[in-house]
Amino acid sequence: GLGDVYKRQVLRNLLATLLEIDEAEIESCHIENPIELGKEIEGKECILDVKLTLNNDKVINIELQVYKQTHWINRSLLYWARTYDNLKSGQDYSMLLPAYHIGILDFTLFENHPKFMAQYQILDVEDGYLYSDKLCIKVLDLTQLEKAKQEPETNKKLLKWASIFKAETLEELEQLASGEEVFENMVVTMKKLSEDEKIRMQCEAREDYERSLLTEYNAGKSEGIEQGIQQGIASERRNTEKERQRAEKESQRADALAAEVERLRALLK
Repeated sequence: GLGDVYKRQVLRNLLATLLEIDEAEIESCHIENPIELGKEIEGKECILDVKLTLNNDKVINIELQVYKQTHWINRSLLYWARTYDNLKSGQDYSMLLPAYHIGILDFTLFENHPKFMAQYQILDVEDGYLYSDKLCIKVLDLTQLEKAKQEPETNKKLLKWASIFKAETLEELEQLASGEEVFENMVVTMKKLSEDEKIRMQCEAREDYERSLLTEYNAGKSEGIEQGIQQGIASERRNTEKERQRAEKESQRADALAAEVERLRALLK
């Protein structure tokens, strides 16, 4: 549908920006997993997690992490290794595609080495000679946005995307998107996702409410039955006690009569 077209346009723009290439260089972009975009942006739960094949010659993971991940470095290496290890039976090593792991993080990975956009590869530690371009991990640090705005050489598209990821409300997004079709389309899509999510949440809330009522009813019913049983037992106990008391009185009366009969017999002798 139209929403999917918009999402692909937005993804192409983001991909070109993160890889620092021109959009025209993107001939094909095949998404390997469904994009999760949305819940409510105002809840800061906007998640992007996508794996895709670019131009049939690169495999790329892009993920957005809003909350600080202690083991993100290890995790990124594991994600990269899994992505790179994609040979099928019968294929030789030349078929391995370069694998990129791109993290958009709202925290600083290395406190002593803060960078707005960093690119990591395997290099000779002495002279920086590249070992292989098949490993690439890129990190966009959203916390460095304000500092990056002050530096004239910063990529303007990267600044725009970082601002979009930092936005906390749809109103902020609308302001950022103003005048650029691809971003305006993105906001329309996100608004729809947000509304769909609200509707879903309302439905869930209604279901929860009805489920709660049913639970309360069942609990009340169980309690009523239990109460009834207890009352019955108590009633039975009361009745039994009355019977015992009545029997005791009867026994006492019988004893008294027996004593009276014995007294009269003694008098008649």
